[in-house]
Amino acid sequence: MRYFLFIILLCGSNAIAQSRKTLDFNTHWAFHRGEVKNGEDVGLDDKDWLAVSVPHVMRIEKKHNGGNQVYQGIGWYRRYFRLSPADRGKRISICFDGVQTNCTVFLNGRQITTHAGGYMGFVADITQAVQWDRQNILAIRVSNTDDPHTPPGKPQAKLDFNYFGGIYRNVRLLITSPLYISHPLEASKVAGGGVFISCGEATGEHATVKINTHLVNAGAPAGARLVSRLLDGHGVVVASADNRATLLQGGDTTLYQQLQVHQPQLWHPDHPYLYRLVSLVYNNNKLADSLVTYTGIRHLAFRPDGFYLNGERLYLRGANRHQAYQNIGDAASDRLQYLDAVQLKRGGFNAVRAAHYPQSPAFLDACDSLGLLVIACEPGWQYFSKDPLFVNNTYRDIREMIRRDRNHPSVFLWETSLNESPTPASWMQQAVSVAHQEMPGDQLFLADDFNARSRDYYNVSYKVVNEDGSDPMPSRPFLTREWGDSWMADAAGENSLRASRMYTEKGMINQCVLRQNALNGETSEAAGGYWDHGGLDAHPRIGGYFVWSYNDYARGADAVTAFSGVVDLDRYEKFGYYQLQSMQQARNPVYGPMVFIASFNNQPSDTSIMVFSNCDTVQLFRNGQLVGQSTRSQNAAMAPHVAAKGGSPYFIFHTGKYEAGELKAIGFVDGKAVHEHVVRTPQEPDHLEIVIPEGQPVAPANGWEMTPFYVKVCDKYGTLVSNKKAAQTYDIRIAITGEGHLIGGNIPDAGISLQATEGGIAYGIIRHGAKAGDITISAHSPGIKAAAKTFRMLPADAAQVSDGHHATWKSEDEANISGYYAHAVINPHLQEISLQNKPVTVTPLSNDASVHKITDNNTTTGWTAGTHALPVTITIDLEGNYLLDGSRIVWGKDSDWYIYSVSVSADGNDWKQVKAPEKVSGQDYKPVTIPAVEARFLRVSVSGMQPETSKVSVKEITLYGSKK
Repeated sequence: MRYFLFIILLCGSNAIAQSRKTLDFNTHWAFHRGEVKNGEDVGLDDKDWLAVSVPHVMRIEKKHNGGNQVYQGIGWYRRYFRLSPADRGKRISICFDGVQTNCTVFLNGRQITTHAGGYMGFVADITQAVQWDRQNILAIRVSNTDDPHTPPGKPQAKLDFNYFGGIYRNVRLLITSPLYISHPLEASKVAGGGVFISCGEATGEHATVKINTHLVNAGAPAGARLVSRLLDGHGVVVASADNRATLLQGGDTTLYQQLQVHQPQLWHPDHPYLYRLVSLVYNNNKLADSLVTYTGIRHLAFRPDGFYLNGERLYLRGANRHQAYQNIGDAASDRLQYLDAVQLKRGGFNAVRAAHYPQSPAFLDACDSLGLLVIACEPGWQYFSKDPLFVNNTYRDIREMIRRDRNHPSVFLWETSLNESPTPASWMQQAVSVAHQEMPGDQLFLADDFNARSRDYYNVSYKVVNEDGSDPMPSRPFLTREWGDSWMADAAGENSLRASRMYTEKGMINQCVLRQNALNGETSEAAGGYWDHGGLDAHPRIGGYFVWSYNDYARGADAVTAFSGVVDLDRYEKFGYYQLQSMQQARNPVYGPMVFIASFNNQPSDTSIMVFSNCDTVQLFRNGQLVGQSTRSQNAAMAPHVAAKGGSPYFIFHTGKYEAGELKAIGFVDGKAVHEHVVRTPQEPDHLEIVIPEGQPVAPANGWEMTPFYVKVCDKYGTLVSNKKAAQTYDIRIAITGEGHLIGGNIPDAGISLQATEGGIAYGIIRHGAKAGDITISAHSPGIKAAAKTFRMLPADAAQVSDGHHATWKSEDEANISGYYAHAVINPHLQEISLQNKPVTVTPLSNDASVHKITDNNTTTGWTAGTHALPVTITIDLEGNYLLDGSRIVWGKDSDWYIYSVSVSADGNDWKQVKAPEKVSGQDYKPVTIPAVEARFLRVSVSGMQPETSKVSVKEITLYGSKK
């Protein structure tokens, strides 16, 4: 019977394809950066606009674009197209996966819809506005300016990431019959819309799959029939259901079906088995609509001792991912999304936190197929407003996030909270209620930081730990959502939790030392830990952790790139990537055995060699001579808590002296050599090598897909010429020929076609052309042998919306663009006042000798109040009259919130407030200007704190001005 049903389905595949058309709408767009009066007008002269494809960012940015340097403003997009007369009478809509941040959609000069929010998609119904006898003109006005009503809501200048702007995710044209399955983001139905799949019972013996399918009838009264078939990986029907309903014109209904699956293949990160649900809608026995939904069968549970998947405890080893890329910002194609998931999986991760917003549907699809559990997060970061519009938008985001992503088997936890924001308990209660409305049943798990306001509402918490290490709620399941970073770290110092290949290997090695300390339960910030990490591997009941972060990223709030990633912003792996890869078991075939030497073997100080491996035994050789051998069990003493959780502490081999040449590490499992890694001391640069990352799907010639690549400076043996000294660079000139373009290669100031290497590596992204054929990458550097690499694009298999008649636009990838970075943020020049040895007093009075650390010009030290009492005042005596014009406070904890004000005095008795009370997050450490005022004393008054259990903590106070 299964075989018979499979044959029927195959024979009907052509009819299924014709019942619903989903057309690629990513190509043949025109773009203008800046405001255009009446940009939607049909008769607008757009001949000087630029030809672009989607995903698109409103401005190509330099690699290191932090400090509020990203373009914020208006952009206009236009698209000309015709529809086939054969589709007259059908329903026509446009599906946008993501537009950053707010937009207005026009068709033929008529406003169709508006949308606010850059991280969720939306649907524009154009059925009544479309023209059948002539071409249509679609126009979209996009703004990524600050909007306090639209989450995250925080101004970019104070944000930990960037609002890059543009139509930065896929666009599709959807054509259906008047009787159709709705889109969940358009239907706007609680726990409904589209197809909603959930699992009740799910074991290896039996599973119950529940399906709610929402049908809408925009045409004449219809006798609707819904046939749902669940297919396994071989295309065999394993269960089916058949329901009927009568729908009047303009009516809708939700049909409930329940499928019984015997001996199901359960979804798991180690075997991410996907089923296909084929939904067929008939109108009086004629196929009217069809939809294929990929899903998985699995059962989730959180218990006090961790996370359980399909009845088995699974320790979560995850990473936080930002969606931003070098140069293109958030506008990454599906292939780049897939590559990120591949890299995460290969890096030993079984989970990813989608920080701090819903990410691309293509990324979630990749997580489904590759086996990565996902924490889905609503948009938010250290910002809350009581404005009703903002509050309502936060609840809208929860609803839409669940509606969009509820069928993904990879999504196991929903962060229905505004990350590190001072949300009141009433908001939390409603946020949790909204989520439960959208996903009834026992498979919904919601997370937020553990505190007095959240503990009664969320069923999973982050950081369930007291400052003294005790457990405030042993019954509450918990994870650590972020660890492994220090927000004031200095990568250039090569001594902290942030590291970049712009410098030498020293920084990457120190990052690994500090992170192992943290994993093993260290709580000292100076040693890499923090008390609210929950002890990580040292905690007996923690469910897992998510390192901050997977990738480096630029921030609006800081000019310095956050070098916290285990990979660079361009996704090239650092040493820390392999450190966390070694946490998985060698005998797990999904990950397998590994060994990696954390050295470039180019530093005279290299007398202690760090090696990562999950093998039973590791041997290290230097120039053919055995340096040492260690077993995994012997090495467990290096970090016993890490080893107890199944991870592998790094191995250290002491060589006694440095020798240039070859290092070789060999890993053994069950007495057999199974993996090796060789590092050779780099010689003088000899030639360039072009590398295209492995694991990419076939390259389609669709006009919008992307392929990344690296250009490496190598010696004559093929060894990467890594940095021996900080900031070493080589100039690389890159050119693309054939059926593609180097994105941003025509913008000299962007530093792409001619760029300086970082750690001997350059990087670029190719946008595919629309014709199948070859693309050749060429790279040149003075005095170094050039390189070339060719790859082939195959014809695209997706049907596209055809182009209309319009002016001949110049390609954005070929145009000569002047004044590209004309807009700049002008920061006032502030002169720092030396505060070392200046008297500092606090009230309530404290005898703590660490008070002086507030002014020791060292942001790695600081002072913390001995009690929770408020207010707290910190008074600095400048011992002379100064003209003060600014101050800067580096708070002690980045996720705390402080209400503070600043006052000055000439005599210590009469005080004048120069900065009104303001609530700021612990990451708000930018200088604040004040009206120039003459004073000898300055006082910082802290009148409020969140969370309530926190104590006032300050790492550094800096004052600006001049001596009178």
